[in-house]
Amino acid sequence: MTKVTRGAFMQNLVLTGEIDAADSVHLSGPRTEDWNLAVRWLAEDGALVEAGDRVVGFDTAQVVERVRELELSVVEAGNALVEQGAKSQVAIEDKTFEVDKQRITLAKAELDATVPAQLLSRREAHNFGLAKARASVALATATTDAQAAKGAASLEAEVKRIAYDKAERGYKAALDQLGGLDLVAPRSGIFLVGEHPWEGRKLQVGDNVWPGLTVARLPDLSRLVVRARLDDVDDGRVVPGQRATCFVDAWPDVPLVGHIVSVSGVAHEVAQQSTRRYFVVLVEIEGDPPGKLRPGLSVRVEVDTHAIEDALLVPRSAIAWEGTTARAQLADGSTSELAIEACNAQVCAVTSGVDEGAALAIEVPPR
Repeated sequence: MTKVTRGAFMQNLVLTGEIDAADSVHLSGPRTEDWNLAVRWLAEDGALVEAGDRVVGFDTAQVVERVRELELSVVEAGNALVEQGAKSQVAIEDKTFEVDKQRITLAKAELDATVPAQLLSRREAHNFGLAKARASVALATATTDAQAAKGAASLEAEVKRIAYDKAERGYKAALDQLGGLDLVAPRSGIFLVGEHPWEGRKLQVGDNVWPGLTVARLPDLSRLVVRARLDDVDDGRVVPGQRATCFVDAWPDVPLVGHIVSVSGVAHEVAQQSTRRYFVVLVEIEGDPPGKLRPGLSVRVEVDTHAIEDALLVPRSAIAWEGTTARAQLADGSTSELAIEACNAQVCAVTSGVDEGAALAIEVPPR
């Protein structure tokens, strides 16, 4: 037999999770013209690394080929710039020579025009005057052509210079991308390989990654939390501020008291194309944990979802269910229908049907 007691009732929701760092330094896939890059080398997951150590390497074949092409483009653009400069210089020299030639022609025509008219026939005087006018017009035209040639040369040089600068910038950017294909640790710490976004596993050599995808991270071990999963069917039962008790598999007999910090606003897929969804629950541990916690340790989280400070408690073993009706058999052989408020794995909190101290029969016979 057992008795109805009065005391505190607690209903728990059990979650599974793991130890994680509250803050981490994330190493993401670099941005390149090829977008996707294949992972060719990874440091060992969980390895201790020092600042500056190479931790991730990507396939460089495509970027190296593009660097070579862009280097050739720079050389071609440089040659085009020099060639255009030489052509422009020849054109300017030709136009300058024409100006000098027309200036000499005009000077000769002006000299001829100074001969006294009484020493020349009317026809010769007219021809000298006409030659001077023609030479003046030719000089003006040659001067205009020379100025136009200089302006055109300057414009062409600017166009070629822009093309060269563009090719050089592309080449330097490709070199920077090539240098960024080896990720190094920004600080010392534990190296953790990132998760594949939809296959539910760690990234590995041969996987393709894209810019912004977290390839690896270096957790800050000064502040550890528990990252647990809440099934979507239990949505709403866990909210920030609730008390939680964590049990690390490495120390199952040592409970760690904590509280819920946050619950993700969006449900995540368990795996690609899976119908199962879960919310990420972040639990902050209070006090000093036992041993040496490390990211990745498995944790069982018991969240207090329903608490009653003063409740009548009936052991579940003394309750029989008939559909939705709960009955308990008293020690004198009679039965009583119970109004149950909530249950956990051991007891149920009831609001009516039995009194405190009532003796109950453990075995409930079928009706």
